[in-house]
Amino acid sequence: KNKKSITKNLYKNKEKLKALFKFVQKRMNWNGKYGKYDKKGVDVAYQEKTGNIAEINLMLTSILRMAGLKANPVLMSTRENGIAFFPNKTLFNYVICAVKLNGETILLDATEKYTDINLLPIRALNWSGRSIETDNAGEEINLMPQKNSIDIVNLMVEMEATGEVKGKVREQYFDYNALLFRSRYGNVSAASRIEIIEKEHTGLEVSEFEMLNSTDVTKPIIENYSFTTNNEVEIIGDKMYFSPLLFFATTENPFKQENRLYPVDFVFPHQEKFNVTINLPLDYSIESVPASISTALPDNLGSFKFSILENNTQIQLLCTLEFNESLISAEYYQALKLFFKQIVDKQTEKIVLKKR
Repeated sequence: KNKKSITKNLYKNKEKLKALFKFVQKRMNWNGKYGKYDKKGVDVAYQEKTGNIAEINLMLTSILRMAGLKANPVLMSTRENGIAFFPNKTLFNYVICAVKLNGETILLDATEKYTDINLLPIRALNWSGRSIETDNAGEEINLMPQKNSIDIVNLMVEMEATGEVKGKVREQYFDYNALLFRSRYGNVSAASRIEIIEKEHTGLEVSEFEMLNSTDVTKPIIENYSFTTNNEVEIIGDKMYFSPLLFFATTENPFKQENRLYPVDFVFPHQEKFNVTINLPLDYSIESVPASISTALPDNLGSFKFSILENNTQIQLLCTLEFNESLISAEYYQALKLFFKQIVDKQTEKIVLKKR
């Protein structure tokens, strides 16, 4: 075989897998019941277009096998059911499908409308499961996401001498951030979504709102809107004070306990990125800006970078926060608490402008 025909075949198999997954996902409706066994049988479920977790995902496995793909069911325990540390039938309460393709293990769950290949429902992100294979004893399958889900905010700001702030927001949600967003707001009207944003940020008025890719799960969700607010700038005498992240700033440390016995569960690894451009009022000059910092948690668990560039008329900020693990053990709690203190301190630190 020449190289072209091999790659053509690989491409075909991945496309075939995606198409069959979408077919089952679209046709079937989950009845809200878990289970590792099909109660009424896959055929009946197929005809009725409804079934429990096992019926839908075993149907998917069977259809993929018929298409010549190496698909197997994976037994697992949901997040609220606890962790099955060793193969134990009574602890398993859920089943998904795993496909081996070109050296990669692809995880699939067709019971939710907004999931995709390698994007399981949140309830299924629980350490590992066990594949059930016809020719051997099966193997342990890692269920946790292998890459960070990203959330990018682009913020363009015009600052008035009166302290009024106008601007545009473009926010992009990827992977698990997009999945959560779609399941919360996928069917919400623009007017309701505007109301939610305005409620989250006191004093904000939102206009020109649009949401893109709300149903296309292969693309990030994008929200665009314009805003005005009188709530973000403090004017004292001839000086203006404001946080460069405005209403996106983290103002409170979520970790208040002295000590902690249990791990901190972020559900999935993630990254938040803010690109902010602030155009300053002409009759003000910059007196001071927060110093740039870069700090990290031990063992590459997470990092925080905050860097400001300034010229006479404009301030630019790049701020990135990431967690590379979804579960951070209790031994890192003090480090995590201090890490968040640094984030809050930096994000609430003010830029100071002085009247010319």
